[in-house]
Amino acid sequence: PTPPARETAPHPRPPVQVGGNVGGDVAAGDIRKTQTAGRDIVGRDVVTETNTTNFGFSAAAVQRLVVTIVAIVVVSNACFFGFGAVSAAVALSALNRAGSSTNVAAAEQFANKLAALQNLPAGQTFQLSFTEEEISSYFNLVAAKQLPGDVQEGKVRLLGSRQLAVGGRLGSLGGLPFATTFDWQSTPGAPLRLSGAWLQVVPIDHSPFGWVALPVPVLKPLENSVNALFGKVSFTTVVPNPEGPAWTVTGVGQ
Repeated sequence: PTPPARETAPHPRPPVQVGGNVGGDVAAGDIRKTQTAGRDIVGRDVVTETNTTNFGFSAAAVQRLVVTIVAIVVVSNACFFGFGAVSAAVALSALNRAGSSTNVAAAEQFANKLAALQNLPAGQTFQLSFTEEEISSYFNLVAAKQLPGDVQEGKVRLLGSRQLAVGGRLGSLGGLPFATTFDWQSTPGAPLRLSGAWLQVVPIDHSPFGWVALPVPVLKPLENSVNALFGKVSFTTVVPNPEGPAWTVTGVGQ
């Protein structure tokens, strides 16, 4: 008998290696491809949107902030100068009034009256009459040289029965105009009290605008120097004379 034929084991096939891009035919199915469309493929311009993120304040907010700051500065300056103008109006009106401050004879007459006051014994009463021209000329020609601040073009104006105005220019501050008011009081050794002081920082002729108020304590040396001119006396009454700018003062020596 013929022996049965032996089965031969199948030889394994080597794996198929595929390189490159796999097309639809090889994959035996549809393949989705993602392409970036350039100008050549699309056939027209591609619109690219750019998003910008702003950090901080926007332009409109910055503009509003600048406008607000400018408004605050303007209002603050207006209030600052406005207050100085209102408070200085009375003193400046009096100082702008015509009057002589260069009468040498009048200055000598007032100097003699002051010398009599300074020599009064304690408790001695007195009555002193003087004109605005006398005290203004004495202040400008004599007293100003003894005061701090290098006072120039000094003048004094009498304001009713309670107050007098003293003004001029301060050489120590480049010749800036100044104005002060003094109230009479019954304090022994200090018959006059400095009640107001102003400095003109913006030159506007014969106008209260441009003047700023100064702290009264800063000018305490000026107050002390003015009171020293009268010596150690105390004012009792101050009565304005009806015939002209003049005062009649009664008091007592200290």
